[in-house]
Order: sequence, then structure tokens, then C-alpha cells
Amino acid sequence: IVNKRLKGDYYQIACYPGKTQVVINYLKDIQKKVYGTEDFKYSLLDDDVAALYKNDRRIAMVYAIFACIGIIIICLGLFGISLFDIRQRYREIAIRKVNGALVKDLYLLLGCKYLVVLGSAFAVSIPLSCYLIYQYTKALVIKAPLALLVVSCISLGTLCWQIKKASRIDPAKIMKIE
Repeated sequence: IVNKRLKGDYYQIACYPGKTQVVINYLKDIQKKVYGTEDFKYSLLDDDVAALYKNDRRIAMVYAIFACIGIIIICLGLFGISLFDIRQRYREIAIRKVNGALVKDLYLLLGCKYLVVLGSAFAVSIPLSCYLIYQYTKALVIKAPLALLVVSCISLGTLCWQIKKASRIDPAKIMKIE
């Protein structure tokens, strides 16, 4: 199918998938018969579209790399803060274990503080990030998904790992050190 709105030497031709080379060879033969030259230039629409979005893909890759680096730095910070706080409370944990505290009680004791902080951080960041993502992608067809689930899983996983590690401490060793 030739687009009738185009004039001159440029035409848009559609063909069935897998028949592209046959169509190109046919057009080369027609040009050789009509113009007597073998100088046949063509470009495929897929290649033209890929060239248009090549720079956008590169920028998206840079954004993704920096986002991953940011998430790793944030996870290390959360790990450090939770490790520091739980280490400060080892004596309290040991005394509670000696008095018969269960692991679920330790999870409640140590986890509530972080859950409040994470909940308030999400409450502030979710509307702001939704607004910024909407403003950035309002002209695009494909919208970027929120990373809420990923960040919450990483945060809660780090916190649970620290609490589990703290709940396994031996109260006798902690009291001896203190």
C-alpha cells in the first residue's frame, strides 16, 4: 500500500511479515527497470522508530541505575540504623528473654518503632511521588509503576532479619559483657 499523500521519492509501503526481503528485491528491480540505476535506498519503520527512541532508552537506563544505587544506599542506611538501635537494646532484650518474653513479643517491641517511622515516610512520599510521576509521564502512553511494594519488602525484610538476629542472642553472654 502506497501512501497517496506523499509525493516525490519517499513512499510508505506495508507488507506482510516475513515478506520484507521479497518486497525490497521487487522494488529494486522496478527501480532498475524504470530509472536504470541500482541506487536504491530504503529504511524500515521499525528501525526509524528505534532510532528515535534510542536516546530515551539510554536516559531511562541512567535513571534506573541511579534509582538502584539510591535504593541500595537507603537499604544500607536502614540496616545501619536498625543494627545500631537493636545493639543499644541488647541488654533490654536479654533481660526480657530471661523473664520469659517470646519471640513475637520481641518483634512487637522492636518492630513497632520502625513500622511507625516507615508508615509515616510512606504517607508523605506516596502522594508526592504519585504527583511527580504523573507530571513527568502525562504525555507518555506507558506510565511508570510505583516501587512501593519493592521498598516496603526490602525495608521490612531488613527489619525482620535484624529482629530475628536479636531474638537469638544468648542472655548470659550479653549480661556478662555488660
